[in-house]
Amino acid sequence: MFARSLRFSGTSKVVSILFSAFALGTSVCSAANADNLTVRRLGHVDGDLASGIAKQVRLVAFSRQHDAPVLLEGATLSRLNDADRRELKATYQAGYTIVLLDANAQHIKALHAIVGAGFGFRSKESASMMAYALRRENLVPTAMVLTPMSRSPLQTADGKPDATAVADDALALGRAVDRTVTELRRQPTPIVAGPPASPDGTIEWDQNPLQTDTFAVSTSQGVYNTEINVFALHRCLDNTDHYVVTAAADWTATQAKWQGATSAGSNPSMYQDNNGNLVINWQDGRTFCSSGGAGADFDDVCRYANYPLSYGLTMVPRNEGTVIQTNAAPAATQGQQTTYTSGFSFSIGGTVNVSANGPGGGLSANATWSNTTQTTVPPLIVEVGNTGNEGAAWNFKYCTTGLEPDPGTDCTGHVQMVKDVCQAQLGDDSGTDPQLGQTANGKFSNVVQSAHWTADPDTRTQAPTFDIEVGFTASIGTTIAHLGYGLVTGPDPIAGCNQFGCACVSSTEVNPVVRSVTFEIPFPATACK
Repeated sequence: MFARSLRFSGTSKVVSILFSAFALGTSVCSAANADNLTVRRLGHVDGDLASGIAKQVRLVAFSRQHDAPVLLEGATLSRLNDADRRELKATYQAGYTIVLLDANAQHIKALHAIVGAGFGFRSKESASMMAYALRRENLVPTAMVLTPMSRSPLQTADGKPDATAVADDALALGRAVDRTVTELRRQPTPIVAGPPASPDGTIEWDQNPLQTDTFAVSTSQGVYNTEINVFALHRCLDNTDHYVVTAAADWTATQAKWQGATSAGSNPSMYQDNNGNLVINWQDGRTFCSSGGAGADFDDVCRYANYPLSYGLTMVPRNEGTVIQTNAAPAATQGQQTTYTSGFSFSIGGTVNVSANGPGGGLSANATWSNTTQTTVPPLIVEVGNTGNEGAAWNFKYCTTGLEPDPGTDCTGHVQMVKDVCQAQLGDDSGTDPQLGQTANGKFSNVVQSAHWTADPDTRTQAPTFDIEVGFTASIGTTIAHLGYGLVTGPDPIAGCNQFGCACVSSTEVNPVVRSVTFEIPFPATACK
């Protein structure tokens, strides 16, 4: 009943104002930055992302000097002449960034073919990405993948974004522009490669990735970056292939916030319109996150919006044949803590052929690996398990020992705003405030997951590449409490508190942000002499 009557008026006007504000902000930024960064534009570029980029950089005609980054649309690649292709390859080799806008898997593979480096991937969620940035760092193909923008789930009853959602979506677009411009600004770096491979020596395999990809999830609910490093080698002694994938997370709930509204006062932020529909104009802060108590002649409503409940990551090999998960880290379920040890150490004896673009690629007498590290995080419970075909899965959960545990668990991941609480500012004294990582000031970062697989020769017979699917999920919650008690005539049809204006309850809506990519890793070379 309530869901059908809730609405927010003036949404389209707010959209126009906010996106105009975004354009104004970037145009001011453009004046300061245009002289600092020159970007060569190849062909026509269009769309909101391209417009935002153009306001922050100085776009010039494509030249063949390979002395600046390049911006083009993915579809333009099919229309290039030989001279254009040679220039893109020279730009990559010089260390400058090449950015494809609206790039699908075929566009990305085409770029890799032109520059002679990189391997492809595919995604189940989207046919194309907002942007794909490729550069060479220390001889390693290094990419940033900007996934399609995830819009805010906060809505009015008629399915339109509410005012907070409009503002958050505009900020998300601005962050997507800034993230792409950051890649364009990267300058070529000197090559500082490790020792070359030697048939008589030992190679430090963890220092020789085949490729590095950072997946940037542009969302109105937060910033979610996951850096993936892929490693591959062939062991001559038993004719097996070995693969390691590491994932480093940097996830921040930038838009988590308290909001409330009240029917009190001469200019209420919650009221019923002439048609009997409830109107809520959310106000930032916790001013109205309280119950009026017995005898109150007004209603309050409160929510904590866009905060993380958990983060999850999976790594699953997808090839037919014999694949064994040799190791994964963190390796066991751990109770709530702020530090944990990740990574592992091992050696692979006998001649190996390492897949790498730098001097570490090729034959070595054996290989060692060591990426053990201790990580400090906000209070989390780390759940670890296996999934799929010898895959590994990790789930990082925010948990308290509160009065409203999640169904079937002793973990309370949601913010408990009001359960059995009667006080002016709910949550302050009841252990219900958000944890550090659930606030806009908290960050879940420097966290590394690693998995190592051994693959037999039969994995090469059914597919042209060895495929590993990496999936990540940020479960985002919005908890709302209706703080009236229904014994007076108030505008809010939901009575969330008992007759004394206490023992209030809340509800939590979970909105997962899900992304997955399958890396198409070339099989390691089998030459052993």
